[in-house]
Amino acid sequence: MRWWGALLIVDNWEERLSPWLLSEYRFVADLFKGSVVFTNVVFEEMLQALRPLAEATPKSVREFLVANDIPLSKVLVLDPAAEEELSPQDLGKVRAVVIGGIMGDHPPKGRTRELITSRLPGALARNLGREQLTIAGAAYVLKKVSEGYALKDLDLRFGLTIRLNILNADVEIFLPYAFPYEGGKPVLPEEYLKIVAMRSLYYEGVELG
Repeated sequence: MRWWGALLIVDNWEERLSPWLLSEYRFVADLFKGSVVFTNVVFEEMLQALRPLAEATPKSVREFLVANDIPLSKVLVLDPAAEEELSPQDLGKVRAVVIGGIMGDHPPKGRTRELITSRLPGALARNLGREQLTIAGAAYVLKKVSEGYALKDLDLRFGLTIRLNILNADVEIFLPYAFPYEGGKPVLPEEYLKIVAMRSLYYEGVELG
């Protein structure tokens, strides 16, 4: 089974398009080229940055669905707190899949359920396993499921340690999320490790060795 006949809606809840977030969004837009819409992009600077990648709108996801005559019964939300796991069969029932444009917290705070799922009553809600994925990771897993793979057949591993030398400093960062692997290597956006390390180096006071 290979199927992708839906819109992928990334419902943005971040106020700033950091290099980290942009790398995630670019990965999603490339992976589902021509099928991605970014909703809830209320800041003009973000709109201008995202529109070369995919459609972007300040409308809420609910407003966008109404404007495009997509009933909530034909919408699936990827929500880590959902009770049921996503299956390939689920995707044959819907016209739109919603991923939260939310930079994750550890431990998770349930923001997808609070900000998205609860506002789309009647939509299907499915998880991608019990561990929290990144935005890019969730999109990649969705792509594999749309190709007929069951979650149990995918290589998902919790935690990723980044070790890089930046500006003559040794940086080690642990990311407490699940990541999909292919061929023994994590599937990541381009330059992801460097972007994450630089952000941590400048904004989070990472200790240098």
